Amino acid sequence: MTPVDVLVPVRAFADAKRRLSGRLDADGRQRLAEVLARRTIEALAGHRVHIVCEDDGIETWAADLGARARRVVGGDLNSAISEALRGVAGRVAIVHADLADPSALSDVLALTGNVLVPDHRGDGTNVMVLEPACRPAPAYGSGSFARHLERLGEESRATGTVLRVVHHPRLGLDIDTGRDLDHPIVASLLAREGICAIG
Repeated sequence: MTPVDVLVPVRAFADAKRRLSGRLDADGRQRLAEVLARRTIEALAGHRVHIVCEDDGIETWAADLGARARRVVGGDLNSAISEALRGVAGRVAIVHADLADPSALSDVLALTGNVLVPDHRGDGTNVMVLEPACRPAPAYGSGSFARHLERLGEESRATGTVLRVVHHPRLGLDIDTGRDLDHPIVASLLAREGICAIG
C-alpha cells in the first residue's frame, strides 16, 4: 500500500453536529463527533493523516492520536481545504470526519486515478482523492458532489488522468441529519458508545 496524504477537517467537538440538536443533547453531539473523527483516523492507519483544524484542543487531540495537525486560518470548509492543500505535492485525499463506517477507506485510497465518493443522498462529497496533476477548487456545501464531479472531470480530461466515482454503501453513510441516526449502522454505533438519541 502506497501511503497517501489525507486531509481530515475536524472542527471543535463542542461546536460540531448542531444540526442534530433535535435528537442529541450537547454532550451526545460532542461525544459522537469525537468518536466519528477518532474512528476515521484509526481507519487511515498507514497513511499520512493531517487534521485540518483551527482549534488548540483539536491540535492536541490529533497529536495524541499520532496525526499531524495542519492549522488553518478561520473560515469556511472550502477556504480551509484550499489552504491545507498548499504544499501537498503528491497524491492527496480529503476525507470527512463524520463517516459512520470508515473501515473501507484504505480500499478506496488504493484505487488508481482521481476518486469521488458521494454521500448516500448523492448530494455531498464524503471522500475525494486527487492525483498530483489535479487540484480543483474545493466546492463543499449543499450539492458539492455535482460541482466536484464537473470540476474534477474537467481537470481529469485536461491532464489525461482517470476519474472514478465510487458509490459505496458504507463510506457514503455520513451523519448529517436526525434521520441518519436511525440507520442500523449508526444506531448500533450509538448503542456501543452509550450515546442516547431522543425520539
